[in-house]
Amino acid sequence: MAILERHQEEVAIQGDELPEILLPTNCPGCGIALQPDELRAHNYVCTECGHHFRLGADVWIPLLADKGSWQERWSDVRSHDLLNWTVPKPYQETVERLLEDGLNEAVRTGTCTLDGKPMWLAAFDFGFVGGTLSIVAGERLARGMEQAASSGTPYVLVSASGGARMQEGVLALMQLAKVNAAVGRLHAAGVPFFSVLTDPTFGGTAASLALLGDINIAEPGAAIGFTGPRVIKQATYADLPPGFQSAEFQLAHGQVDLVRSRTELRPLLAHLLEMYS
Repeated sequence: MAILERHQEEVAIQGDELPEILLPTNCPGCGIALQPDELRAHNYVCTECGHHFRLGADVWIPLLADKGSWQERWSDVRSHDLLNWTVPKPYQETVERLLEDGLNEAVRTGTCTLDGKPMWLAAFDFGFVGGTLSIVAGERLARGMEQAASSGTPYVLVSASGGARMQEGVLALMQLAKVNAAVGRLHAAGVPFFSVLTDPTFGGTAASLALLGDINIAEPGAAIGFTGPRVIKQATYADLPPGFQSAEFQLAHGQVDLVRSRTELRPLLAHLLEMYS
C-alpha cells in the first residue's frame, strides 16, 4: 500500500481577516469575560493579561501571509494507517474524522509573501492529533525546505506539536532524521530559517526542527521542551526549577533567541526578512 496518496488539487487561500475559533467564556489567564470580536482583532491575545490562545494553521496562514499571496503545496498528500493501529481507537477513523472537520494534517506548507517579501511558510496544527509529526507532515516539511534551499527563499516555521506520531511507529520517528537533514540543507545553502515556537512545542519536533532556526522566536508563556516535567522528575528524582520549560525560562538559558507577543510577530518577521535578504 502506498504511504502517500493524492486526493485533491492544490488550493490558494485568499483573505487577510482571521477566521473565528472556538473560545472559552473567560480567559484562562486572568478570568475576564472574553469578547470574541475584540480578541480576534487582537490576534487572539488577551488584551488584559496577554494570554496567547492556541491557533491552528488556518489562522496562522492569514495572520502572516499577505492577502492573496498564499499558495498551498502538497495539501493533497495524505497518509494511511499502515500499522492497523486500534488502541485506544482506530487511527484511520481519527484521521478521517479530522479531515471531515476541515483540518488538513498536522502541517500545512506553501509559499507566500509577507509585506511583499517572498517566503516559504509551514504551520503546525495542534488540533490534528496533537500536531504530531507524521509521514505526511515530515514529507511536506522536507520538500518545502529543499525547494527553499534550492531557490534561496527564506523559510518560516510556526510549530505547535507533541512530537512524533506514535500511531505511525518507527515511520514517524524516521521523519525526525529527514526534516533534520532538510534543515541542514537550508543552513548549508545560507538560506534564512526563522522558527516560531508556540504553545506547546515538545518532543522530536522541538529537537529535530523547531529549535534549529537561525533565529528562534517564542510566544510568551509557551511550553517548550523535549519531554514533560513529570517524566523528567521520575527519571532524575530532581526538583525542577520554577517556570521550567516556559518560553521565558528557555530564553534565560539560551534555547530561544527572542520572546515576542503575537501582535509583534508580523512586523518582526518582516524586519528579519528584509535584514537577512
